[in-house]
Amino acid sequence: MATATAKPEVFTRKASGLVRVMSPFSAFVYNILTMGLIFPWTYLWAPGALPGGKLVWGILLAMVIEIPIALVYVWLSTALPRSGGDYVFQSRVFGGGVAFTVVMSGYVIWILQWVALSGWLLSYLGFAPLFLGLGATMGSAALSNLGIWFTGSTGIIITSILNAFVAMMILVSGFKNYVRFQAVMIVGTLLAFVTMLVVLFMGNPDSSVTRLDSFALAVSGVQNFVQTAKDASIAAGVDLNPPFSLLATVLVAPIAWTSLQWATYSAQQNGEIKNARSFNSQMFIIVGSLIFTGILLALLAAGLEKAVGTEFLYVAGAGYWAGVAEAKVAGFWLWPNIIAVALTASPLVIIIIGVGYILNSHQIVHNCYIGMTRVMVAMSLDRLLPEWISKVDEKRHTPVNAHLAYFLASIPVIFLYNLNGNWVALTLGVTFACGYVFVITCLAGALLPYRAKDVYESSPGAVYKVGNVPLVTIFGVIGFIVGGAMLLMFMFYAQLGLTSTLAYSVVFGILAVSAVWYFIAKSAQKSKGINVDYAFKEIPPE
Repeated sequence: MATATAKPEVFTRKASGLVRVMSPFSAFVYNILTMGLIFPWTYLWAPGALPGGKLVWGILLAMVIEIPIALVYVWLSTALPRSGGDYVFQSRVFGGGVAFTVVMSGYVIWILQWVALSGWLLSYLGFAPLFLGLGATMGSAALSNLGIWFTGSTGIIITSILNAFVAMMILVSGFKNYVRFQAVMIVGTLLAFVTMLVVLFMGNPDSSVTRLDSFALAVSGVQNFVQTAKDASIAAGVDLNPPFSLLATVLVAPIAWTSLQWATYSAQQNGEIKNARSFNSQMFIIVGSLIFTGILLALLAAGLEKAVGTEFLYVAGAGYWAGVAEAKVAGFWLWPNIIAVALTASPLVIIIIGVGYILNSHQIVHNCYIGMTRVMVAMSLDRLLPEWISKVDEKRHTPVNAHLAYFLASIPVIFLYNLNGNWVALTLGVTFACGYVFVITCLAGALLPYRAKDVYESSPGAVYKVGNVPLVTIFGVIGFIVGGAMLLMFMFYAQLGLTSTLAYSVVFGILAVSAVWYFIAKSAQKSKGINVDYAFKEIPPE
């Protein structure tokens, strides 16, 4: 008589403690905010580093490249609608070694840099333009000086730590409170973005020269700012009228990917999204938010060219990329919102734009916490992180310990980002590191029907095939290839800022640390008689 062998219980508990409080529409909004309508790098980094590249087409190319990746996440999210997202997807296809190493390094550790970036964005792109703009339009030196303070390392560090602390306190009070606050943040962000588009599309290069000159005079006392900046850029060897370059246009896409790759980020809290198993809901949440945001970002690029002309975008890019001091106002780079602020003489418009940027900047640290604490909870449930990490407050249904741990871990990164001049060059390292997470998840999606057959066949997406080939496999292969191509561009093109010895050392060093961490954690559990491999054969607890 055969004897059945029961699988040992390896999860730390039978329920995650998280509850579904986010509607599909709220998740759609969450992804829009996470993609960051305010992320500025495409608009200065690309003209500075990639002369001849077309911003609008580069952004739209990034959107198109992201679509198959986004579709893979739709299939995976409906098959495994649990919090932990990429870690859950990869671990249930590849096992823990690959999943923990890839997601711990590319996400949990690297996204600490986004906490620092959130504070930088809040201070440098939120408060600084607000007070610089009000100081210029109201003739107040005190307001202008306050704006300049927010561009310095002290102002940014203080703002960053307070920003992270406030977000943590909101989130530990309960995820439903974040969802309520998110409604305020999206209204403020979209109002600011639309206002900025109106200002830019109403402008033209001739009138913009006068307004930019007036703004620079009021803020820093510089006469004939635009002409001086042009002359200095030319003297620095910057070509202000380069011929069209297809390669440069293609290379704009990885920079734009800084924003658009985050269309899939809601997958990290699938266990808290209502109707997360619905194929239509996930299409709306992930693919819908991608297309919506991609079009808006392309419109912003078109608006900038309409307002100041392509030539001046190269001047602004020279200030950022080539370090031309004359192409900055009081040491401040000419980001899209500062240009919009300079072009309007209305304090009300300046406040609307400033408040919107402040709200979206602040939301970024929220999504850092939300996504990574859910990944950490999933890792802890699988016994690869300490059990106390996955403790969820029974009343508020939020992982308080994980939030506290992530806040404390972010503080040294905030100081490193703002005090170490070499570290700023690794800004897009987050895009690269998180990019390899997305690429490996695409491969997991391609292999899902074969390596996790039962999970796949019980999912809503299992009916979609081309002949006998699952559609998720086709999209997974495409996403793996196009995403991998983007990663190779980061690895081999210096214009993307990741070809230094420091960059290679940090990226591969973090990967090595994460791999060692996994084997130590697995060995520690084995010494207690627990084989964590069994966890990866089961769907995580809801």
